[in-house]
This record gives sequence, C-alpha cells and structure tokens, in this order.
Amino acid sequence: MEILQAGAPDCAPADGLAGLLSPLAEPEFLRHRLGSEPVVVRGRERRFRGLFGWPQLNEVLAAARTDTSRIHLVRSADGVPLGSCAEPVPQLSPRGRPARLRPERLQEVLGAGTTLVIDGIEELHAPLRDLATAVEGSVRSLVQANLYVNLGGAEQGFHTHWDDHDVFILQAEGAKHWDIHPPTEEHPVGVLSTPVPPADGAAGWSGELTDGDVLYLPRGWWHTVKAVEGRPSLHLTLGTRLPSAGDLLRRLLVHLARNHSLVRQDLPRFATADRARGWYEDLREVLAAAVREPGLLEQLAGQADGGAPARPEFSLPYLPDGGSPADPAGRR
Repeated sequence: MEILQAGAPDCAPADGLAGLLSPLAEPEFLRHRLGSEPVVVRGRERRFRGLFGWPQLNEVLAAARTDTSRIHLVRSADGVPLGSCAEPVPQLSPRGRPARLRPERLQEVLGAGTTLVIDGIEELHAPLRDLATAVEGSVRSLVQANLYVNLGGAEQGFHTHWDDHDVFILQAEGAKHWDIHPPTEEHPVGVLSTPVPPADGAAGWSGELTDGDVLYLPRGWWHTVKAVEGRPSLHLTLGTRLPSAGDLLRRLLVHLARNHSLVRQDLPRFATADRARGWYEDLREVLAAAVREPGLLEQLAGQADGGAPARPEFSLPYLPDGGSPADPAGRR
C-alpha cells in the first residue's frame, strides 16, 4: 500500500478531494486508485484544524439532542444505552421531555471504553458540509461524514469488518491503530455478499493514523481499528457508495418494464409446460435484444453516474431566486 507525504500543510474544505490526497493528483487517483487500492497520506499535526476538532465537537454536543438515528454509543459491538447519558431538557419538558446529553455521564462512559459515533455530522457543521459537497463533485456520488470518538485505552469499537462503500478516513485528533487486510471476495456488495473473514496472521498493512493523516479504503477491504493507549482520538469518515453494474442493471429493468408489457407480466406459474416454455423464450429475446441495443447500456450508465443530489440551501428572508422577501399576504 502506497504511503505519501501530504503536499499541503492545511486542508481547506473547498480543496475537496485534491486537498485530502495531495500530492497524489486527483485525476490519477480517480483513474487508477478509486475502488481498487488503499492509500495513506501522512499530514502534519493540526492539518484539519479548519475542518473539525475537539472544540467543534464540544459545540455540536452542547446543542445536540439524544437522537438515536444520529448519535450512537458503541463498545466491541455491544450497545451502551444512549439514554444512560441523557437528561430531560427543562425548558422543553412540557413538549414530551426531549433529552440532551449530560457532559459528566458522557465523559464517564467514554472513559470506560465506549466509542461515540455521530452519523451525518456534515449536516451539523458547515466546513464539513462544504468538504463533503466538494468531494461529491469529484466522485459524482453522495458523501456522508461520520464521526468516531474515544478517549484512548478502549477496546475496538467494532469487530474486524468490511464496508460496502468506499471511505476516506481523516484522523483529526489523536491516533488510531489500523490493521488492514485485502478483500476475501471480489467486489462484495451488501447483503448479497458473505466474504469469509481473513485468516489469523499478519495484516496486509498495520500502522497508526495520527493527527493530520488520511486513509482511503475501497469497499471490501477488511479492517480492525483500535484505540491507542492514552491517546484520545477523533476521526471522520467520508463514505460514498459508487455506482456499480448492479445499479446499471436496476435501471435496465426499469427501462424494460416501461417499454415491454412482457416484463410487467406475472410469471406463468400455472400455465401449461408449452405455454410457459414459450413465455420464457420471449423473455429471453427481450433481454438479449436490450443487451445488444447499441448505446443503451452506456446511456443508462450515464444516468447512474448523474452525481449526488443537491444539498438544501436556504436564503431566508430572501426567495431562492434572490428576489425580495414576500410579505405574509404573498406580495413582494
């Protein structure tokens, strides 16, 4: 696995993928590394100070509710109840007693080895949202940023596993130890794949990511992540699910269903043997003709490569087109 030295001292959100991977040129990465092999870029300490760190985390936690769809506590795959770290919000208790995090209790469970996970944290912090949007522009796929926090000396938050999407890991504070093994099944996808875990033995790459480092890991690569004793850690993952041949085939199915009544028919489960045989032959002809149709697969692949959906942007009190605000009656 190639290990590079960062080409720039700091990583600005607007620099996107090029800033994360410099000195590796973005076109080189997209053509030859994306989806195929990991890369480590070593950066100087505080390289991500403009993106996220302990002060920004504390601000997010102070404003957060205990939303279990976003915030999780994990330790060796055994859940620690988030509610044990929460208390009612006094001023909002008549509205159903929403809960907020208790600083001293959260500190206690993190100190005992729990890992804090915040999913989609780019939605809560503008510089991360800007970075995710910039990376989306490069990989032309939706990007989500997740945050992982521990206070050092913990057991691994998750067992050895592989992800069904590509990830860029940004070590923003402290250090984490990584053991990485190559895929044991080519191009695994979600629930359709059941790769066998790597055999015990030396990892393909083993080492620490420290403050300022970036690791790119394609989907399917096994990894074990452990805290470093006495080194509190905060790292971000930018996850993206790249369009695959499966996405192309799903679009082909939709195309066929729209254009061929045969594809919309029920299966001939109770038909005579001759009639069922004829039905399947007709279906084969439809499928074969579609596959051979010049340009059709390429056209559908282009639709699958249409890029990430736009993130919402608000311009209150002004209208989205930049016009003047409307009055309560709808007049300008």
